[in-house]
Amino acid sequence: MRSKWWRLALLLSVPLPLAGEARDPFQPAEDRCQVAALTQWRYGGAIGSPQLWIGILQDSAGKWRRVRVNDTLVVGWKISLLTAEKIEITTGPGCDPLHWRWLREEKKDAMDKPVISAAAGGSGGQERAADLSGGR
Repeated sequence: MRSKWWRLALLLSVPLPLAGEARDPFQPAEDRCQVAALTQWRYGGAIGSPQLWIGILQDSAGKWRRVRVNDTLVVGWKISLLTAEKIEITTGPGCDPLHWRWLREEKKDAMDKPVISAAAGGSGGQERAADLSGGR
């Protein structure tokens, strides 16, 4: 009879150390890999040469960072690939996704438009040219 109690006590005591800290089930689980922040980062491009690119990366707080291959970012993210068009990181063991890639963002401002299409009314450039030539 005693051996049964001893076995029962042993079985009940094993899971307690493995359970760790109690977690509030009504709070979201801790994101130790911070994968939710991945979508808030932006890749602005790179400068340099294919032998040594320096990437321009904007973090979730809006701060621009200069990064190189093998640099370590937040919570263990590591830059694994860097080109002029894209940057790829490895988030770390136990994180899902294991790899994340950003492509370079291309923004166009008004000063990037052709002169004629940037003029008011679309055909304003042609009318102005006619005025300068004496109305011909």
